[in-house]
Amino acid sequence: MNIKSKFDTELTVRSFDYVESQLARSPAALAPSAQYEQILSEAEKHRSALRMVQRDVLEMVEQGVREQTLTKAEFHRLREAVVQTIAQAQQAITHIAAQYAPHKLAA
Repeated sequence: MNIKSKFDTELTVRSFDYVESQLARSPAALAPSAQYEQILSEAEKHRSALRMVQRDVLEMVEQGVREQTLTKAEFHRLREAVVQTIAQAQQAITHIAAQYAPHKLAA
């Protein structure tokens, strides 16, 4: 996984953190469950962005194997690193969103 894709991954998580905090502070008089649904919707959009980053990186790595600029071992190492990094970022988004479950918002 290259520096740009790691940056994209971190930026996506930070973006979601910002968006959900803005939604949580929104002066709109939404019921906690409606507010949570908005946060979940944003979480899914950000997870989708992460899946696109993963797809792009994996395509680059596969192209490296086809062009013989990467060995099979390098391919597998990079592939695992990408999958693990994206999974961690998706878990971070899930964890952030879970903080805004309706029962927590109502408190």
